[in-house]
Amino acid sequence: MSRKKQILFVHQNFPGQYRYLARHYAEEPSWDVFAIGERECVKRQFALIPKNITVLGYDMPPVKNSGVSSRVKDFVRHVDRADALETVLLRQKENGLSPDVILAHPGWGEAMYLKEIFPQAKLICFFEYYFNTTKNNIDFDPMLSSSLNQKVHYRMSNTASLISLSAADVGVSPTQWQLSTFPRVYRQGIHVIHDGVDTTTVKPSETGSIELTTIDNRKVRLSSDDEIVSYSVRNLEPSRGFHRYMEALPALQKKRPNAYFVIVGGDEKSYSGAHASGKSWREVMLNEVGDQLVMDRVLFVGKIPYATLLDLFSITSLHIYMTSPFVLSWSMMEAMACEAPILASRTEPVKEVIKDNENGVLFDYFSADDLVKKANGLLENDLLREKISAEARDYIVKNYDLHSVCLPQYTKLIEGDV
Repeated sequence: MSRKKQILFVHQNFPGQYRYLARHYAEEPSWDVFAIGERECVKRQFALIPKNITVLGYDMPPVKNSGVSSRVKDFVRHVDRADALETVLLRQKENGLSPDVILAHPGWGEAMYLKEIFPQAKLICFFEYYFNTTKNNIDFDPMLSSSLNQKVHYRMSNTASLISLSAADVGVSPTQWQLSTFPRVYRQGIHVIHDGVDTTTVKPSETGSIELTTIDNRKVRLSSDDEIVSYSVRNLEPSRGFHRYMEALPALQKKRPNAYFVIVGGDEKSYSGAHASGKSWREVMLNEVGDQLVMDRVLFVGKIPYATLLDLFSITSLHIYMTSPFVLSWSMMEAMACEAPILASRTEPVKEVIKDNENGVLFDYFSADDLVKKANGLLENDLLREKISAEARDYIVKNYDLHSVCLPQYTKLIEGDV
């Protein structure tokens, strides 16, 4: 009997970007599927992990910052992580783990030694983003100044990815813009393949209404008969334009007094630094503009279940998406697949997907007036919203559908010759 092929997924917070790919190979009888991540993170994600996957975990050692420059302390933790991963994988190697293919996210350091542990494996690394200090996330918004030390720290964040890039057989980046953040000399050998949108699941819902609970425990039922303006991110922070959105909200609410403004997202830190006051960005912005808002119709709902989010996208009158030049959110593309009319910031990662006045409408990230004008115009124009929402789903199905576009591209890369 011939040996099954082995595939190993390496991601600190598995499944992460590999949620669909891992599921696909877990259903393939000719493959044995393994995955490894930080034990505590994987435990939290366990409900999302498909069956038929052997899941491994490593434990991070205590932080030791004594005598370590602040500029390299993240890289020291990346080395700690790679060391912890190495210990577990060497033990599993003795028990028969010998992957033919490894897919790894290098951003936390886990991919740095994989070729030394399994030299025969094809190593495919996920190159999500290169941290530049000009024309990028850190210096984009003049409202948010950055120090020299922050810029140096930002550049040093690339160290683990660059080490992994030198070892990888091939790389993947999900969008052309994300690939373009890497210096030109590093782009050769990195393929643009998106994670994919499962449009069989992510599609307009027929529920017609949802019940939401705000963070102050108000229960509100909304339906497609209501005027709803949605904004959704993982966490409410400047990288996703939250501060700019909140500055525009009083004027937009005056234009649309009957609308419900549903704001989805937590108060934790994802991509932006904490506010100097120590308060969350939600608290900071409410302190600035809260007295100008009718709060009964501004619904901060925190993080909500995925199914509820898709239902929200299906009934929203307008979905507003903002981002600095940074990784494009899954949620924007999922909203498009649910036929939500999209008003999005005219920033580079967005422009790759949103074609102005075709499958969405773009506005000036820095202009609250432009946001308000275009949002109000769209809410007044049912025909335009119907047009762009239908074309939005068509565009996602044609270019980013999981089963017809992205999975075939990935499996060809995994199973073919490099």
